[in-house]
Formats: sequence, structure tokens, C-alpha cells
Amino acid sequence: MKNLIIVFALMFSAVTFGQMSFAINDLNVNRPMDSKANIGYFMSDDIMVSLGMDNWDDFTVGARYYTGFCDNMFIQANTFSAANADSGEREYYVSAAAGWTKALGIWKLQFEPMIVLDNIEDFNPKLAWGLRFNL
Repeated sequence: MKNLIIVFALMFSAVTFGQMSFAINDLNVNRPMDSKANIGYFMSDDIMVSLGMDNWDDFTVGARYYTGFCDNMFIQANTFSAANADSGEREYYVSAAAGWTKALGIWKLQFEPMIVLDNIEDFNPKLAWGLRFNL
């Protein structure tokens, strides 16, 4: 919890230097309300920290590094925490993604195709995509 407070303090202490971003990941066209959304903050030109919440008990904290390789390629790591309704304990897992951010030419809307590991312990990669909007 202490690290989470430090991340929030760093995110909002430099409001004049960074840029906010909003994204919808794992976008399912048939069921759009099941998609995952997050709010990101660019700490620098290459590093973005993001926070996503499904409800007050389930949240995701992530960091993304833009490599500058192959036209805006990024590497991302997320930590997910959820309350287990059966046992009352919290579950944690780490996910990873690698992909590209491509500008769509519609204001500041961007398309993000990526390869995702939902849980790095269960190596099961999948293709995913999302939309990002920079504020």
C-alpha cells in the first residue's frame, strides 16, 4: 500500500510536466461493457503509469515503457489485485504485454494492437487490442 501511495504522489505531483491518457483494453465488440478501462499518466515521454478499477475491491496498476523501436513499440507490466469472495483473501497476479501505439488521425485517438499474457505464471499468450485517447 505504501508503494501505491508513492506512485499516486509521483503521478499527480508533476501535473504540469505530464500528460493524462484514457484507454479501453481487451475491447470486445460484441460485449463492449465487459472491456477494461484505465487512466494513465505519462511520467516522461517514455514511461506511463496507469490505474484501472473494476470496482472498489478489484484494481490494476501498470507501467508502460515506450521503447522507440519499430515506431512506438511498448512493453507493459501490470499488477492485478482482487478480493476472493469464497475465501475472503486477496488474489494477486502479474500480467505483461508488448505492442504498438498507432495514431488513427482522428484528433488524439490511437489504436493499440498487442500480445498479452494475462498471468505470467500461466503462460497463455493472446492477441488483444485497445483504444487510447490522450487528453
